[in-house]
Amino acid sequence: MSTPILSICVPSRNRQKYFKETIAFLLDSPRQDVEFVFADNSDDPAVMNDFMQPFAGDARLRYLPSEPAMLSMQENWERCLMATSGNWVSVIGDDDLIDPDLIDALKTAIGIKPDIEGFGWANLRYSWVGAESRIHNVRIPLGGTFHDMPPELVKRRAFRWDDAGASITSGFSVYHSALSRPLLERMRARFGGRYFGHPVVDYDSALKAAALGRAFVYCARPFSIFGACPEANSSALYNLKRLRESQDQFHREAVRNTNADPWLADFPFPAGLGLTACVGQIQQWLGYAHGVAMQPGWEANFARACAKNCGGFSDPEEFELAAGQYRQGLQSWRGGAFLRYFEPVHVPAVHGEIFTGLNEGSLYVSDRIGGATSPSGFYRAVNDILERPDRLAAEIQGMKMVPRAA
Repeated sequence: MSTPILSICVPSRNRQKYFKETIAFLLDSPRQDVEFVFADNSDDPAVMNDFMQPFAGDARLRYLPSEPAMLSMQENWERCLMATSGNWVSVIGDDDLIDPDLIDALKTAIGIKPDIEGFGWANLRYSWVGAESRIHNVRIPLGGTFHDMPPELVKRRAFRWDDAGASITSGFSVYHSALSRPLLERMRARFGGRYFGHPVVDYDSALKAAALGRAFVYCARPFSIFGACPEANSSALYNLKRLRESQDQFHREAVRNTNADPWLADFPFPAGLGLTACVGQIQQWLGYAHGVAMQPGWEANFARACAKNCGGFSDPEEFELAAGQYRQGLQSWRGGAFLRYFEPVHVPAVHGEIFTGLNEGSLYVSDRIGGATSPSGFYRAVNDILERPDRLAAEIQGMKMVPRAA
C-alpha cells in the first residue's frame, strides 16, 4: 500500500457500543488513500478484539488492542499518532464521525495553497439517542467555500482570545481537523518529543498548531460530527455536578490533578469551573514549560470568555454558582484589574418545538431525520444534501484581519 494521504485515528475507552459503530462506518468507505488507526483502551479487551477479527485483512487498518494496564487518554492518543503513516492526520472520538471523502476537499485545498499545514472544516453536532435524550435541531452549513486563515489571525485567536466564545476559536487541532506530517513533527520536536504534553489533548494540539503552523485553510462544508453520548465529557459541560465528576475521573485516569500544577499558582481558575478555565490552564502550562507567550490584551478577552462560559448554564442556580466562582477568581487575579470585563448574562433554556428549515444560508433539520439513531445514520441522511467533496469550487476566499480593542 502506498503512503496514505490521510490517517484517521479513533482512540477509545470503555465505550465499545459507540466505537463499533464508528469503526463500521469508516471501514465501509471504499477509499484506498486513507489509513485507519483504532486504539482500544478498555477494561475488557475481548469485546473489541473479537469485533475487530473479521477486519484483519483490511490493509488500511492498524488496530491497537488494549494494553495490560489502563493508559491515560494522553498515552492512548500518543500511541495512536505514533502508529500513523499518512501525510496528514486527524483524530476523532469514539462517539464521533468523520467522512474519509474529506480527502477530496483536502486535495483541492493543497492545489490552491500548496504550503498548507492545517486543514479545517465545518462540523455538525449530534446527541446519541438514549433513555433521556430529546430531539434537537442541527445546523447544516450549505456553503462549500475555502477560506485562507492567516497564521497571524490563528495565533491571535489562540493566544489573545480574539473572537472567542466560551473557548478559543483558533480552529486547527489534530482533533476534528487535519494537520500535515511536517507540522506534527515540528510540534513533536519543539514540545518535548511528544505529540501531546498536556492531559487535555485536543486543546494541547490546537495551541501548538497555532504557535508553529505556517499556513491554514478552512472549508465551509461539514466533514465530521461531534457526537455526544450520555457518557461523554462534552455532555457534562453545562452541568456543574457532572462536570466535577468527569473532572475527578479525568484526574484519576491521568494520575494527576491538573489544578495542583505549580504553574497555576497565580491562575485561580480550576478546571472544574468549565471550558474557559480549562483552556486557560493549558495556556499557562505552555508558557511555563515551553515559553509560549500569550499576546498582549488576552486578559480582558479571557474575562469576557469566562462570562460566556457562565451563560451556558441554563439552570439559574448553576449559573449563579458558576458566575460567583469565576467572579471570585477574577477578583483575586492580577489585582482584580479585569473583573470589569466580566458581565455574565443568564440565558434560560428554550422549550417547545424545534426549528427546521432554511435560515441565513444554513439548513436546520431534526437530528432524528430519516430515523437516525447515531451519527452515522444522521450523516448518511444529510450527506446527499451537501455538495460532493470532489466538486467543491477550487477557489479560496481571503480572510481579513480586523483589529479589536482590548
